[in-house]
Amino acid sequence: MAIPFTEIPESLLVPGQYQEIDNTLAGDVEDIKRAFVVGIALATGEATKGQPVTLSGKDAARRLLGAGAPAAEMAINFLDLNLVEKLVALPLEENAAGVAAVYQLTVAAVAVQAGTLTRYIGGQKVQIGVATGVADSAIAANLVAAINALADMRYEAAVNGTNPAIVDLTSKVKGEVGNGLIVAASLFGETDPSGLTIAVAQTVIGTGNPSLTGAFVPVAGERYHYWVTDLVDAASLTEFGTELNDRYSADRQIGDRLFAGISGELGDDSTAGTIVYQGVAQNNPHIVLVPRGNQPHTAGAFVARYAANVVRALADDPAANTQGIEVPGLPVTSVYTAAERQTLLESGVATWRTDSIGTVLVERVVTTYNENSEGSRDTSYLDVQIVETVDAIRTLINATAAKRFRDWKLASTTENFGAGSRVMSPTVWLAFLVDLYQQTFIQDKQWCQDLEAYKASIIVEIQSGSKTRLNYQHRPVLIGQFLIAAGVNQFR
Repeated sequence: MAIPFTEIPESLLVPGQYQEIDNTLAGDVEDIKRAFVVGIALATGEATKGQPVTLSGKDAARRLLGAGAPAAEMAINFLDLNLVEKLVALPLEENAAGVAAVYQLTVAAVAVQAGTLTRYIGGQKVQIGVATGVADSAIAANLVAAINALADMRYEAAVNGTNPAIVDLTSKVKGEVGNGLIVAASLFGETDPSGLTIAVAQTVIGTGNPSLTGAFVPVAGERYHYWVTDLVDAASLTEFGTELNDRYSADRQIGDRLFAGISGELGDDSTAGTIVYQGVAQNNPHIVLVPRGNQPHTAGAFVARYAANVVRALADDPAANTQGIEVPGLPVTSVYTAAERQTLLESGVATWRTDSIGTVLVERVVTTYNENSEGSRDTSYLDVQIVETVDAIRTLINATAAKRFRDWKLASTTENFGAGSRVMSPTVWLAFLVDLYQQTFIQDKQWCQDLEAYKASIIVEIQSGSKTRLNYQHRPVLIGQFLIAAGVNQFR
């Protein structure tokens, strides 16, 4: 059969040497990964609310989203650990009908001795000098100045209008994201000056999160791969889940995963608002809940740092074993026991632990998918690597086929059309799948295993009555992660 030229016409008569360049068999098809922060921005942020904006760095995050905004906090913490993935933010308006959370720090000074007062407010370090015998009102005023001097602080400080020894901390945005503030006295062994105590109490509960209905329309055609948020109320997670499920569908095929930071007590599946309850309630293979619990950093900062290093690994290899990845910059005051982590994992909540010096380590990144439509326990999407790898396989097959076979014809027969022919048939497609599976999915990327079982699973056929549609079914055998070694030592 004649070689199929696309640029050199058969009618060419001018003598010379001619060569077309065909790149259809060269190079790899790559899926450039992006990260996507979804959160509330301040009115002072320059970015248009509700429209995606690319963040080139931390200063850009502060300028575009507003210093101290939840969205800016997540972006800054992500960028602190990951500058590889392109970061995009979806800045949201706060709920105008919402209420901002308020906390009070009540200072009590009795014959106080000179020293340094340290407080970690939402994980941010605040320090002031304390002189011998100083009044509690002076300490409160100095605390206000020190807190407001931190550009990235999520709360605005003011001296209480009734009692000058009280510091009012008001969330810079309305909504539930202002709740759960931890004011820690010490993360690295700091001690208060003698005679000084500070009591912490929440006096106003934040309510009224922004509605996400229609929020994703401006990004409907874009793939962002890894989403990060601190909006974890039931309505928000439902909207996230609906959008992510739709993105994973055959119609759109732009599957993304969400990392959401959750706070509070461990709880159980019948106590609303607890971590276990939130995990069981979602049942979505595209949502990863990261339990900040009651640690000093905010949920947004915690999940952003956790996600930053996890997605760095998954972006290079969707089947990567993420166990043991370090998450620096998150000093914690307590850790979950092995039994508690088992409960979290059973509930569809990711886990972490710490090393001997207190550095947070990723343990197991699971999705919230727990049961099938019949209500039975289903582990098919247990680890995030499963859905990541399945999605990556689909994306690579589609991209490779689109590049290699873009101008081919389709035949339903198995006859020989000759070397170099551009005719697709069930036999050719089967060979394409097997070659891709062996060379790429097994040898190059180690996403899959068991070539023989895969070959036996493939069914390829031309749709009855059609001259343009080829149907196929295949069953990739995914590789796993080495997480558990269980043995019995029967010594004698």
